[in-house]
Amino acid sequence: MSREDLRQRAESASAEGLSADKTSAAPRPAQLDATALTRAGIAGWAARLGPPGPEAPRSRRLAHLGGLAAIAALVLYLTWRVLFTMPSGEWNLTIAWILVTFEALPLAGLILKAWSVWNIDSHPPAPVTEAPNGMRVAVLIPTYNEPIEVLTPTVAAACELAPDHETWVLDDGDRPWVEEMCAAYGARYVRRDVHDHAKAGNMNHALGLMAAEKAAGGPGIDIIAVLDCDHVPLPTFLTATLGWFEDPEIALIQGPQSFYNGGAFDDDGITGEQGTFFNVLMASRNVPGAGPFWCGSTSLLRMSALEEVGGVATETITEDMHTTLKLIRRGWRTVYHHQTLAVGLAPATPDQYLLQRRRWGMGAMQILVHEKLWAAKGWMSWRNYHEYLNGTLWWLEGIATLVAFLIPVLIMLSGAQTSTAGPLLFTGVFLVMFTVRLWGSKQLMRNEIHWPTAFALRIFRVPVGLACLWWLMSRNVLEFQVTPKGAADSRLRGRTPRILIVMVVLITAVILYAAAGLAGLVPWRTTPGSTVASGAWLVLAGAVLVLGTRRIRAAEFATSRRNAHRIEVTAPVEAEGVCGELLDISVGGAAVRFPHGTLPASGLVTLRLPEAAPVQLQVIRTTEQQDGSQTASLRAADDDWAAYRALSLWIFHTPAGALPEFPPGVPAAASLRGR
Repeated sequence: MSREDLRQRAESASAEGLSADKTSAAPRPAQLDATALTRAGIAGWAARLGPPGPEAPRSRRLAHLGGLAAIAALVLYLTWRVLFTMPSGEWNLTIAWILVTFEALPLAGLILKAWSVWNIDSHPPAPVTEAPNGMRVAVLIPTYNEPIEVLTPTVAAACELAPDHETWVLDDGDRPWVEEMCAAYGARYVRRDVHDHAKAGNMNHALGLMAAEKAAGGPGIDIIAVLDCDHVPLPTFLTATLGWFEDPEIALIQGPQSFYNGGAFDDDGITGEQGTFFNVLMASRNVPGAGPFWCGSTSLLRMSALEEVGGVATETITEDMHTTLKLIRRGWRTVYHHQTLAVGLAPATPDQYLLQRRRWGMGAMQILVHEKLWAAKGWMSWRNYHEYLNGTLWWLEGIATLVAFLIPVLIMLSGAQTSTAGPLLFTGVFLVMFTVRLWGSKQLMRNEIHWPTAFALRIFRVPVGLACLWWLMSRNVLEFQVTPKGAADSRLRGRTPRILIVMVVLITAVILYAAAGLAGLVPWRTTPGSTVASGAWLVLAGAVLVLGTRRIRAAEFATSRRNAHRIEVTAPVEAEGVCGELLDISVGGAAVRFPHGTLPASGLVTLRLPEAAPVQLQVIRTTEQQDGSQTASLRAADDDWAAYRALSLWIFHTPAGALPEFPPGVPAAASLRGR
């Protein structure tokens, strides 16, 4: 499906009244398919720019069919293994049962997953034009050391949001330029003298200021909206979500976290690795007795609820999830708003990804121990008890993955006969079962999984799981580590964790030795059928390890010298009264093409983007092309806050009609050209 097809489809839906949104700056786009969008060069998160609602009937049917098919495939395979392939002899039978038990372990998790994500319908309130019941709203943006190109668009877009609100920039880096930017955009600059408890302490300092100002006779703040400094809010961020607070029992509204830097390390080509989490797992929690946990950004919280639990939790480094548990303990509800409300920056490199996941994992271990989640059923519903206990223990999955790699190795080396089936029959049955499981699981996860990427990223759970296990044994003091954003000094490829290298060498050696044994080149004590029974899992494990290590070392995931993410998008522009073409744009500048001689070799030029006011940019360099045209790199001056604001809003709050080839309401930030 082309961009023109998508645009016509969205316009058709708009004519039927499906894409008009009078509460936002741009028309609301029709719901589109994420996969079709990505094929047309538009980010999958654009499919959810419109308000959430019930799941499409076809998607629901395929999800239910896929879940049942995956379960049935595994059950039938295990039945065949037990009834028709078990060997005789006490030693062989014992080892065979160990292998079958290993193969059966995913069954309980698969059944539980199918049950929990059976329904992902959403029933949100209508959008609002003002905060309900006269509530006062403040948008909080905690920041520490991020560059201008990361922080500026978030602050500029937050200040433009409707309805009326305050924007607070909480600067733990004490940077003069941040204070200057806030003054230019109309945001409130907040700093503190004592920088304790990282982000949680930064937010609690702001909450303390709000409480003090209210006690002094000020109007006070009733709702805070929280954005990580790299998460740029879209026009609907507040208008689509504030209506939830009509319900006095709701303390937290959590939205999905979407990312505009296509090609990041965890990008799976559709909605990113976290697409499964935010578009399926979190969406499935909008049922009685459940609810999402606070994910730190793209969220809104009721001040009275936060005050009741003593503010943002500081006992662990995962302050968002921990705060949610305190809210649930006091009887507050949380809800999930399944709509793209902001877009941020995903970890671009393997090292950033591992740092972030390790922090999340060890923070989950802290919560598990601090809140004694294994004994929390007394104050949690069954659904929440399952979600939170399994959600924290999930970070130990890397240990299970390591064991899962080692069990087939040990079984093969034992020399035991584990299957009486011939190698061709076993291989055929195994491949049918595994293929159906992959297809069914993908349907159950609403096609939010790209298996090659999912397998490649799975190996990171091993070092993360080991780090979590080490913390449980050592209970070392943990410090909050900020995931780096912005440029690096040089382009460096990712470093493969040593444990993964050891696993690659071990599994490769065992597979090669077994293959040599089957060929009669070395002594081998077991049958071809038994070798294949264990070898199938080892080959799969080896493929996962190879995919992961190749991804870690890939050049496209090396560190970048650029602070700003460039977005390739074509649009007509004008400079010096001459029409030209936009080639790419970022928060800090743009690349353009004009007829020869239009632009000077240096100095300032006035550029007019489609449907926007002119902006002054510096000419960095110009290049003459063979076709007689001239390309130029333009950049905003470091202290030109008006230019940064204009570029930011055009990218993320793109004016209606500026990009005719895009479906209505889709911003320029959604472009995936060049990815």
